[in-house]
Amino acid sequence: MTTWTLSEIREAVRKVTGRLTSGDITNSELDEAINRYYQFTFPAEVKLDRKHTYYEFLTVPNQPWYTLPNTTYTNFEPPATVDNLSMLWYQDPAAFEQQNPKQVARSTPWTGDGVTTAFSTTLSPLPILPDSVLITDNTETFEDTTRTYTTSNVNITGSLGGTATINYDSGSIAVTFNTAPTNGQLIYLSYIPFKAGIPKAVLLYNNEFEMFPPPDTAYKFKVKSYAIVAELTNGTDTPDLEEWGLAIVYGTAKDLFAQYAELDAYAKINILYREQITYILTRTTQNLLNTRAMPQF
Repeated sequence: MTTWTLSEIREAVRKVTGRLTSGDITNSELDEAINRYYQFTFPAEVKLDRKHTYYEFLTVPNQPWYTLPNTTYTNFEPPATVDNLSMLWYQDPAAFEQQNPKQVARSTPWTGDGVTTAFSTTLSPLPILPDSVLITDNTETFEDTTRTYTTSNVNITGSLGGTATINYDSGSIAVTFNTAPTNGQLIYLSYIPFKAGIPKAVLLYNNEFEMFPPPDTAYKFKVKSYAIVAELTNGTDTPDLEEWGLAIVYGTAKDLFAQYAELDAYAKINILYREQITYILTRTTQNLLNTRAMPQF
């Protein structure tokens, strides 16, 4: 049985590109080019059904945002569930915000006297959403940019060097301005209170998932995704499917030609590359033919 090991892929790429020695390109550089194509370009080209899987994690109480695992998964797609309960899926932040609004609470809890620099209060609508607190006397501004919910105090530095602390859980807010707000100056405070619960909606945007409402406990979040193929490291390593070998060779060669602006060579190898991608896509197409749309009743 014919196999494509990393060593054989290296050798084939060298022959195709004319980079026959380590003086032209080292094995380390070549492996980097091979894996860059294999792990990122190749899955994007063919949407590997073999790597179609689920991405799962447990939510954290009161935490709405979760960073995408871009080194292990890619191309997340609906449906998404929490504890097997269906969620509304959004990729447009405007639609998500419109249909799942977060109400900003605004107040003027303090007034300057020209002398006092330190002010404090305890809010009643709780808890407070991270990344939502803003304090200003229209001279110095304190903006919370923390994205992780915590029951510990969060420290903020003002635009002029003052300091503030926020406790999302207790609602305690204390601020010390660098310069005392002038006599009669209103001090403005805005923040977003929220009520945690079972998340009903999820937004995929800006390299993260955002859930609404924020979860009140740990739930299993599950979404369809494509797993990134494992890196080829050792000379004896092989792709997940042997039939991918020649596509990896031509794809890597194509990327190297593009990198060095060898456009005539790029155009020629692209024809062979597209032929290999067509062969691979035949498997995916056949799998899709074995499915049918659900009836609309």
